[in-house]
Amino acid sequence: MDQQDIRQALREQRLTTLALADQIKEDRWREQALPGDRTIHDILAHLIGWDEWAVGAFEISASRALPPVLIEAYQHVDDYNARVVKRYHNLSRDDVISALQGSDERVVASAMATSGGGDWLMRELPDLSVEGEKHVPTVRRVLRILLHHEREHDEEIMSSFGITPHLEQFQESAESGE
Repeated sequence: MDQQDIRQALREQRLTTLALADQIKEDRWREQALPGDRTIHDILAHLIGWDEWAVGAFEISASRALPPVLIEAYQHVDDYNARVVKRYHNLSRDDVISALQGSDERVVASAMATSGGGDWLMRELPDLSVEGEKHVPTVRRVLRILLHHEREHDEEIMSSFGITPHLEQFQESAESGE
């Protein structure tokens, strides 16, 4: 995937996620309907958390070593997810949806801004290297992980709630402010 392809894929995936979330009304928002007895609130909250993590990792790594908390999140995903879900537990449905809107663009803007003018996708993040792996993670790899991760959760949402994304309806309701 080149720069434009990955930006487009991330944007389309986020629109799909938002279109799905928009179909889940308040009365089902905290229903433990997803695998692992998770709620849609839990799933979307941890997507927000990973967007925040990526922005932090991209921006900090451009000037200095990553702090242990960011490295540990990358290496211990389940622990990080649990902390994020707990942190965002009190956010309302509307707050979660609002937070998701545009956070994908902030992630990409952060990645691009820290490239130093080069191919921003190929910038290496050596602090995220795992012993035994022969490749150093790059911005591209992190973005592809985030994309795949969100795609998997969208599949869970569709399956658990019996819905499909209606992007046209979502776009119309977003434009009208509903």
